[in-house]
Amino acid sequence: MDTHDLLNQLRTENENASFDILNTASDINMLYKLKAPFQVTYEYCSGTNEQDYLNVLSLSPNGPSYTKEPIGLHNYIYHNMAPHFHDYYEFLIVLEGALYQQIEGKEYLYQEGSCCLINRNLRHKEIFDQSSKILFLGFSAEYMTELLQSAEPGSEQKNMYISDTALADFILEDIQSPGRKAYLDFIPNYQNKRSLRTLHRLSEALIDTMMFPKFGSSHLTRGLLCYILQYLSSQEDYHCSLIELSSDRDYLLFARVEHLLEENNGRISREELSKILNYSGDYLNRIVKKYTGMSLHEYGMKICMKKAASQLTKTNRSISEIASDLQFTNRTYFYKLFTAEYGMTPKEYRIQNKSF
Repeated sequence: MDTHDLLNQLRTENENASFDILNTASDINMLYKLKAPFQVTYEYCSGTNEQDYLNVLSLSPNGPSYTKEPIGLHNYIYHNMAPHFHDYYEFLIVLEGALYQQIEGKEYLYQEGSCCLINRNLRHKEIFDQSSKILFLGFSAEYMTELLQSAEPGSEQKNMYISDTALADFILEDIQSPGRKAYLDFIPNYQNKRSLRTLHRLSEALIDTMMFPKFGSSHLTRGLLCYILQYLSSQEDYHCSLIELSSDRDYLLFARVEHLLEENNGRISREELSKILNYSGDYLNRIVKKYTGMSLHEYGMKICMKKAASQLTKTNRSISEIASDLQFTNRTYFYKLFTAEYGMTPKEYRIQNKSF
């Protein structure tokens, strides 16, 4: 039995499977075709040793399906098979561990708490090389449109709506003008210490509701899906970057670095960035240099001065308070950096530009 036959046997023999796999004999690309308005797939990889397995639970309005594949066999099949397209939108959410997402031949690391949204025009496949727990959410274009159109802004709790977010813009633009090779990258904000706990709680509630349906479960399922979308769209909880495939491969990493610098007023160490992003500090420095012409430290200070300028013009806090808030213990050094950036002292800048 060749790899194509193995794939067909493992993935399409269950009548409740969430999707069909077409073009399995292709050496270029396969197509995953959704069989329901949406699907939820939970994949648990116990490890990469010979005795480890990949357990796959798929849920949709059509019912549940379950497969258990030896990880060696799974990796053999998927490493030898062509990447695939979807006819639907797919969220990949890393609940535990990490995995590589291979997108149009390039590999990107996704660690726990992170997520990506793949549109319908990207060839990709997932590469498991360690113990991990992954949640996949698949939405047809019609179902996703329905969810977004139901999110009409109201007079109460406007922060709970996602109509004006990068996620909604990405989906609606893709539906209106399909063909773009692009995806969204989500990483938790530096201060978001509850991302994993929240993702686990929502995932467990979603799986439990679909596995053991009761009266009203369809409404609860829809609500949980909306809650997950809202949570990933929240700027207070996640950084979201639009990645065009015409962009340089390093742009994704630069976008992540830039988000973290902005969130921390430019005052985050190379060592901390290295720990968060799982790349060496020297490599991160080279990436920043590539896109800005500045070192990581210089770019961080530029962002820091931008934050200082904003506070000077939009608040009535004292200059000493602003400098202290930006982690400067030496006021003279703060003045020197600010003057070099804006050509005037902080006091002169406030007088000339204040808006309060």
